[in-house]
Amino acid sequence: MPQNIPSGSLSTAPDSKGLNVRPDLLPESFFFLEKGKTFSQSPAEKFGASGTVFRTTSKVSLNGTGKVYTICQGQVFLQPCGADATKVNAILKPFNQPIKGLAIKYIVYRGLNRTDFFDSNLIIKDGTGVTGFVDVIRKEFKGLYNMLGITVPQFTAQHIGFPVGANQSVDDLIDDYFLKISKVEVNGGTATEQPKKAFELPMIPRGTHLGNVTGSVGIDIVLNEGDYTVANDPNPFKLDLAFARKPDHVLDQATGSTPFKKKLIRETATQFLDIAAFYGLHTQGKGKIHMSDNSVLQTVEEIGNQISGFKTADTTYLYIQGSRQRSYNFYGNQNLEGNISNIKIGPTTANLALEQFEAGWPVKELAAQPSLVVQLTTDNNDAAAMYVKQGVLHADTRNEDYFIRGKNLLQEAVSGVDTNFTKPISFSLNKTSAGKTVASFIQLIYEGKTVKITSETPGPNPGDPVVSTTYDLKDIDDIFGLINVTPKIQSKGGSELVYVIDQNLLLIDFENKAGGKDIATVTTKKVEDLIMKNDTESLKRVTYETLLNNIRQNVGVFFETKTAYQDNSNSGTISYSDKRNNFYQPESPYFLKSIVYTDQAGAKITGLILLHGDGAIPSKKMLGLTYDESLGFITVINQNQLNNPKFYFKSELVNESDYYTSIEEQKYKKYEVFVIGEDQEGNLKIFAPVQKVYVTTVDDVVLASESYSKWVPSMSIVERKTVNTKIYE
Repeated sequence: MPQNIPSGSLSTAPDSKGLNVRPDLLPESFFFLEKGKTFSQSPAEKFGASGTVFRTTSKVSLNGTGKVYTICQGQVFLQPCGADATKVNAILKPFNQPIKGLAIKYIVYRGLNRTDFFDSNLIIKDGTGVTGFVDVIRKEFKGLYNMLGITVPQFTAQHIGFPVGANQSVDDLIDDYFLKISKVEVNGGTATEQPKKAFELPMIPRGTHLGNVTGSVGIDIVLNEGDYTVANDPNPFKLDLAFARKPDHVLDQATGSTPFKKKLIRETATQFLDIAAFYGLHTQGKGKIHMSDNSVLQTVEEIGNQISGFKTADTTYLYIQGSRQRSYNFYGNQNLEGNISNIKIGPTTANLALEQFEAGWPVKELAAQPSLVVQLTTDNNDAAAMYVKQGVLHADTRNEDYFIRGKNLLQEAVSGVDTNFTKPISFSLNKTSAGKTVASFIQLIYEGKTVKITSETPGPNPGDPVVSTTYDLKDIDDIFGLINVTPKIQSKGGSELVYVIDQNLLLIDFENKAGGKDIATVTTKKVEDLIMKNDTESLKRVTYETLLNNIRQNVGVFFETKTAYQDNSNSGTISYSDKRNNFYQPESPYFLKSIVYTDQAGAKITGLILLHGDGAIPSKKMLGLTYDESLGFITVINQNQLNNPKFYFKSELVNESDYYTSIEEQKYKKYEVFVIGEDQEGNLKIFAPVQKVYVTTVDDVVLASESYSKWVPSMSIVERKTVNTKIYE
């Protein structure tokens, strides 16, 4: 299992307590053009905003023809390039991520010469002088059929995704092709394949000669949010074949038919990264850029010179994720009273300008910025916190392994200090010896102001005024989403569970033994399974859990345990059989234990406790519902066309920190579960399912309904390991 244990530090004043350090990024990739090939870029071809459009494709021009290489290891899928019959686009899906903590979904090459891949009859090239890519896929293709003892069929362009006839639709999602299951039918020793599922797309090594370009080439880097689709997604932008086939691509607000859809198009800009900033990140944390002549660029000077042909070679991009995994101030909760401004930004603490962060697009572009200081708005709640996912903090900014909270984040209320803003957060930017800033991006996750939601319900009697109730979103209310998503990973048969992971990080707190709070970043996972009640009855369930990305624990309180997935974990499948009770359980070293108690109404309740095999406090949250209970929430979401829905937990007690005590002296909390989402105008709304759903917790870690909990067997550590073995058979 991947771990996220600090192995080095970036220069931010480390101290003896391990503060102000983070793992080295260790970026390692291949430059997409051959060594020594000069390129240029016009202002119209650069990545970024231009009024109501945002160019996601960084396009560069070459003198004559040049070779193009795979930036990292991955699978390659070919598509047409607009209406140009001489060009193709190649979509690379990374297998090994080139930068730690930066989950890339696709790298799209636009405008490769078609003749390097196949001839006019759509037959893949063969013989000598072909590109490294064609050589690799030829060997893979022949080897597959030779191994099966089957006559090798004609190797056509459709085997690497290129449409042959009308076997593709521009509305097809790119994921449909990368995450498919190929099927080969054999009759009399001759193989035929399904047109849309022909041949598994091969794995291509980093630095493979992909193809050639003449005149110009475009590059898009698409960041990964997860391998799933969302029901009734109102976003006009889709990662579909229409996007894959563009000669170059821009986000255009004019394509949004409503103000909310225009807002979602603006939000989509945060899914893309400038290729110049991608390579610029290699100047941080011992990065390496491999070149076609086998040389390796490692210094700031070398990397800065290599990307100097980009118009954005000195641009720093600022991405800020705010509440509910939306961009900063998406819900308008970060504005000052009577003022749309919500950020102070500038090169130094003494030179800050008050601005509206999201004016135009939620990606801040800072050209030739020598250094960067920001102050964000806050209501000074005790859960306010920031995590620097990407970027190098200046030594003046105190932090806890790049978590910033408490006195490091909030200002004291003294004369002359505006406590509506955080303390100044300073970042160091790498510069060449000539003083030119090297392109990069800074990515923050920030929870600074509480989000409030107002619910309106009819009065108790006919004619009574509407009753308005305002809710503050708690930490737990921002965690569990994925309610109505469909996994794109396809099961190979009926013996697998498919699970999905939301790649976007969340900031959450965990209670520690000292009664304080440890702060962590997590991703979230959803699994549907089936558990056997007895020999003839079964129960379908839905389990949500957090996956640890990084954590800042109070040193000396308990041993640090960092054993969960990193943020670039992918969705997948787990072996499963409905013939035996090998139901889904959290990954080792975690396991569940049941505890039975009597609630305030006299009913017997089964509570669940999450334990760690080494006795440490779990760095995880879980939610368990039955499939039928989950369907009730999906129905509400569909009926009200809610977007970005998450669960809301309403305590029966006035004080959220209060708890019940059973006659067995067991402390527990009980919540009614609602769903919160954005309506078609973008307003946050809260709804309850027709059949009320309640969950309880005895450890503030696992929340589960009684129908879910009572069928979870309680296991010892030895039994837990046995079940894990069965699950992954």
